[in-house]
Amino acid sequence: RLALDGRPFVLEDGGRGQPFVGWSCSRFKEEFPKAVVKIEYVKGDKPIRSMQDDWENELHPIVDADPNGPQYAPWYWGVKGADDKEDRATVYEGGAKNNPFPAVQKLMRIPDYMRNTSDNRREIFGSPEFWFSAPKAGAQMHMDSHCESTMVIQLSGKRVWKLGWTPPVPNNTVYKEGSFADGEIYGKGYHPPLEAVVSEGEALFFPSGFLHSTMNIGDTCAASLTFQFRDPIPARYFRHAMSHLRRTGDFSECWKLIGQVAQASVPKWNHPPEDGKLGEKVDPDGDGRFLFEEAKTRLHKASHSFYDENEDGVVTDDEVADGWAAWHGSVKAAKHKNRKKVHASSFHYLGKTEKKHEEL
Repeated sequence: RLALDGRPFVLEDGGRGQPFVGWSCSRFKEEFPKAVVKIEYVKGDKPIRSMQDDWENELHPIVDADPNGPQYAPWYWGVKGADDKEDRATVYEGGAKNNPFPAVQKLMRIPDYMRNTSDNRREIFGSPEFWFSAPKAGAQMHMDSHCESTMVIQLSGKRVWKLGWTPPVPNNTVYKEGSFADGEIYGKGYHPPLEAVVSEGEALFFPSGFLHSTMNIGDTCAASLTFQFRDPIPARYFRHAMSHLRRTGDFSECWKLIGQVAQASVPKWNHPPEDGKLGEKVDPDGDGRFLFEEAKTRLHKASHSFYDENEDGVVTDDEVADGWAAWHGSVKAAKHKNRKKVHASSFHYLGKTEKKHEEL
């Protein structure tokens, strides 16, 4: 339910049943000797190293690092790209027989607390990536462009995460793509409202369209496994942040998905914005009520959460009318002829209310 709401959370035993839990950075070197890792953010140094090198003991300072963010660059093993001609050189060395992807997939398990659907199996087994970080190293604050939610399992060590929903976008403004690229938000008055410490064996969930950063707060190299999943869709978060997400360029790949969620409960995709009501697919008896128990598909479950504004488990025609009009209003605002397309330069307009972190 929290994932459907798009509310980040830490699951203390989220790594249960995962063979990788307990693996140190050194263990990866032993198990995957033909793999390679890539340093993030750093220019001028050799960016790709053999897994057998002494990379885990190196410190690569991040240029102009934010004092409240990671100070050193992390190492990335994007094993999900092993079958891609352009990416394989950053995953393993040598010929196809050294491809580690099948071995990683064989070891992975779908967590027993997640929906074991074909959508999720395809996404989870197709998107694994590993992050390794020395003390005070980690990923700078950024927003991912993909539309799937993310689960992170801490395999060894301990990291602190800072997270935040997409910042409100000023009226008549659209933030260009790249406004929330790695580290771009630092020094502009943004204070992430959520913080979580994730230790070995624990898992962290956060939805798409969320800002996040990491930093190793332990004394040794920390390792983690990250993957995406498609079911459930974080529909309630989409609804609450819709007007801002629709005007955030870094979320542009997902605007269509929000539209699909909104359209799933109305009679047809081009239904008039001023006449929102339940369609036959979700209200076959025409009683003007759509219960969550009646939602059979991933999209219909998401649509129910999108429209169930009072969270009573029943979507009414009135709620659909409000939500359908709100969706069309957000699209209209994003396409308004007088809108300004800018790179976000300051978030001081948010005030100081978010300076204190709320711990997950």
